[in-house]
Amino acid sequence: MLSKRFLGLALLAACAGTAFAQAPQPLPNPDLSRLSPADGALVREARADFDKMSSGQSGVALAEAYGNLGAAYSRVQLLDAAAIAFDNAARVAPLDDRWVYLRGVVARMQGKPAEARAAFERAIKLNGLYLPTRIALAAEMMRAGDLQDADRLLTSALADHEKDPALRATLGDIAFRQKRNADAIAYINEAIRLDPKATSLYAALARVQQAAGNAEAARAAQAKAGDIPPRLEDALLQRLLPPAGTVAAAPAAPAAAPPPDARQLAVGEANFQAAAGNFDAARTILDKALAKQPSDAVLLANYARLEAMAGRFDAARTRADAAIKADPKLAMPQMVRALVLEMAGDDAGAKAAYERAAATEPKAPRPQVALGNLALRSGRAADAVVAYRAATVLAPDDPADWARLLAAESVAGQCATGVREAAANAAKHARDPLFAELHVRAVSACPQATPAQKQAVLAVAETLYKGSANIAQASETYALALAANGKWKDAEQTQGAAVYEAARAGDQSAVAEYREFYQHFQKKQMPAHPWPDSHELIKPPRPQRNEVPAKSPAPAK
Repeated sequence: MLSKRFLGLALLAACAGTAFAQAPQPLPNPDLSRLSPADGALVREARADFDKMSSGQSGVALAEAYGNLGAAYSRVQLLDAAAIAFDNAARVAPLDDRWVYLRGVVARMQGKPAEARAAFERAIKLNGLYLPTRIALAAEMMRAGDLQDADRLLTSALADHEKDPALRATLGDIAFRQKRNADAIAYINEAIRLDPKATSLYAALARVQQAAGNAEAARAAQAKAGDIPPRLEDALLQRLLPPAGTVAAAPAAPAAAPPPDARQLAVGEANFQAAAGNFDAARTILDKALAKQPSDAVLLANYARLEAMAGRFDAARTRADAAIKADPKLAMPQMVRALVLEMAGDDAGAKAAYERAAATEPKAPRPQVALGNLALRSGRAADAVVAYRAATVLAPDDPADWARLLAAESVAGQCATGVREAAANAAKHARDPLFAELHVRAVSACPQATPAQKQAVLAVAETLYKGSANIAQASETYALALAANGKWKDAEQTQGAAVYEAARAGDQSAVAEYREFYQHFQKKQMPAHPWPDSHELIKPPRPQRNEVPAKSPAPAK
């Protein structure tokens, strides 16, 4: 179902909220007898270093010690031990996405795709800006045949990673599998432009051209095909690779692995420190990175975001302006500047900045979503409809953008239009429960829907309810459909289940939202909108500064 987390992705992706550190598991002593003498010596040294470094440590320092040991185990294929080490790193530093991502990599190496996918999904919730995590999760989705979800996941990353060839290459692969050959050709050609040395892209291009019936173009591409993959800067994965010289290089590939991306490492470390409330430590990390790359727009934009999280809006604006000056053609600094202005309460300035971001990257839906959020929160529902509709044009298969549009249409008094669009999307995406839920909510909450329409979506809502793992969300959707058909007592009881599940999970904000519909059903009243009035789709919240207390690197319970 459309969870609040899924619909509420913000630019402050590193701010994962309050998390609880957990006790680490006992570390095993893996059998080293099958290792070569050199590998055995390296592992023993790594374990000795861990025992020395971890003594008396907690939080970030202890997580690093576990992470280093997990990397050492991974290099010699002691994967079970590596998995426990990375699990422990994530337990003691639960806001740090690095260890969760590496745990997913190890699970993939173990041949456990379900564990890998779960780890990558969790890592993205902690830090949605690290591109290798998105590509890794997309690969697991593609393995499972979830091509639409993989496409949505990567398309939403285009604005932040405008110059990454691996992202385009993967989107091209997805488009090819979906038989969207024209899109696949465009993506792969763009990847080649960004990384001309990636000769494996020509083999992919030849395959797509052949499928599109362009035999001559396919032959021309195949003549250039090789084995060098497109560039993907994955500083975290470098931890798991054997030291240079211990394994033979792949044919036609560079002998040495590319050096870790210092910028990505710095941003990740700074985000973690900021999420824990350690703003001075985060600034020190970014200052060191900027000393080497003073005009790096990405570093400057992340510094601006950091200062906004700390509530220092003047400093944030200065950093954002410097980022825009460093690379005026990059949309990310414009988005960050808009975010800073919005957090500071300057809605007019934020609107203008989001519009500049949209002009800089006209194919990216995120600036339009931000404009819609700003308009709806400011009471300009009709303007929100225009912005959200523009986002759906750019990402027509993303249910989150359609949900936003449906909410804005309801507030603007255009629910009949929302019903028509939701019905069309449900038919187009017949196997997607997210679009089915939108159809149920659109019809159930619209006074202009016919009794026949309401009766039809009631059956859909019942099916969703019986097959959903998200009991609370599915209960509310079903309860809304029951109420629309006059089954008030059933609606009240079903919505009560949603309240109960949210309370059991300890989510008090969700309890308040679910209780809103519950009280309507008690009074035999239909809600005015498809979601509660307090829901972020109806009242998008203003981005807020980070409220994590700056006391220690370890998050407080």
